Amino acid sequence: MTMTPGDIVALLGTMLVLAVVPGPSDVAVVARSAGSGLAGALFMVGGIVAADLVFIALAVYSLTAIAGAMGSLFDLARYACAAVLVWTGIGFWRARTDVAPAREPTSAARFSAFLGGFFLTLSDPKAILFYMGLFPAFLDLSRVSLADTAIVMSIATVVVGGVKIVYACAAHRAALFFENSRARRRLNIAAGAVMIGTGIYLLSRG
Repeated sequence: MTMTPGDIVALLGTMLVLAVVPGPSDVAVVARSAGSGLAGALFMVGGIVAADLVFIALAVYSLTAIAGAMGSLFDLARYACAAVLVWTGIGFWRARTDVAPAREPTSAARFSAFLGGFFLTLSDPKAILFYMGLFPAFLDLSRVSLADTAIVMSIATVVVGGVKIVYACAAHRAALFFENSRARRRLNIAAGAVMIGTGIYLLSRG
């Protein structure tokens, strides 16, 4: 292992600060939790973490050829993510409000939430630039070991996943105040608008 305890603490602190700052993925997780429940939001968090782990693998092992090739796939990933987010937002708008939301999401809903989180992270060029530029400051990529990789991935999973789960839980608890159908309808409209707006934002980016 090439990482020292100081490197680990510094990396953890840096990732924690950056994870706490709200971004598009946090907005999407909050909207998902408020609009369709905590379970769906947790699957979205899983997709976000999975995409982060993909970027970590690329960064740690300096797979610059693959990373460069992904540049041509960013547009496709962005379009896919935008489509998932817009479709989810429309689903919020069309959802019934005279009954309580389902406690357990269907398999399709779980898969949709996971893909939404995965593509939302994968479609952001800033994410791979962040990982490719940050990690060389904490470990020697020419001598990186499996133990180093496991440590970095563990830190990302705990920090990124943990922060977004906190956001999801906070949104879910807030949604419990909206029990009547009129309030639920307003909440669904707001959540749907956020999801659709995020999708449109991704499509509008260069």
